[in-house]
Amino acid sequence: MLRKFGMTLFLVAGTAAPLAAAEQEVKLMGLGYFPQEVYVTVGDVVTFVNDSTVPMSATAIDATWDSGVLEPGESYALEVTDGMQGAFGDTYNTESTAAGLIDYVNPAPLELENNY
Repeated sequence: MLRKFGMTLFLVAGTAAPLAAAEQEVKLMGLGYFPQEVYVTVGDVVTFVNDSTVPMSATAIDATWDSGVLEPGESYALEVTDGMQGAFGDTYNTESTAAGLIDYVNPAPLELENNY
């Protein structure tokens, strides 16, 4: 009986699903992004949500990825890949100084991890 249970446990553990990617949300706020810096790992998904009353975008500074124009209420999901450009800004509003950073290299600062 014990042998059968052990084999069953091994089979169940061997078929466990891999951990899912984490999801982070960045709000487009009209004058900027919240949060401005997001700490993630490769494979995570960052979703940009336009929570403002004006159209905005989130575009890598080297234009390798682009949300396109997001109207209020619209969103764009971006999978974090190794080597991707993390710095981004709003290219829709030409006078916008909104800027953000997706950091997949460095761990989150301790004060963020502890919720301070």
